[in-house]
Amino acid sequence: MKIRKTLVGLTISVLSAISITQVLNIHKAEAEVAIAPKSEQAICSKFVTGTYLTTIKDANGGFASRGLITLTNDGNFIVGDSNQGGISGVFNPFTTSQGTWACTGRREIAARYINFSLSNQGGTGIARADYRASFDPTTKTVQGTITLQFFDLQGNPLDGDGVDGGTFPFTGQLITAK
Repeated sequence: MKIRKTLVGLTISVLSAISITQVLNIHKAEAEVAIAPKSEQAICSKFVTGTYLTTIKDANGGFASRGLITLTNDGNFIVGDSNQGGISGVFNPFTTSQGTWACTGRREIAARYINFSLSNQGGTGIARADYRASFDPTTKTVQGTITLQFFDLQGNPLDGDGVDGGTFPFTGQLITAK
């Protein structure tokens, strides 16, 4: 009888702990994109890893900049942009962008990077860009969109929405050794 009461009490305690954990996580952020199943991840990774020379268009479809996008096998996302030096009177220089990527389909990815804007007064803010891209393994090309948001330097670009910086289309070509 004593053992039975102990087991019932233990069961209730465990169930209560699990329930409380679920209630406390009710506001936990959900992923914005669906990650592809492992079989699609393997196929996708085979086709998309590498460095791409990109052309980024502005919101009106005109030329904005050139970029280098690197997707590593282990999910790192590194971006350099021809406008990193800033444009006088328009925006400050900014650092190389770093983040992560994941396959969302057989030839599609979602990626996110963070960079810091710079000025002679020190850091002025953080930018976050969310990429959606699709790849053509036959032509070794990529195309997609970049959605840019800005945050205060002490803000959290990983939690929430910042000030809208626009959405920009881009295309690119895989850089190969030959």
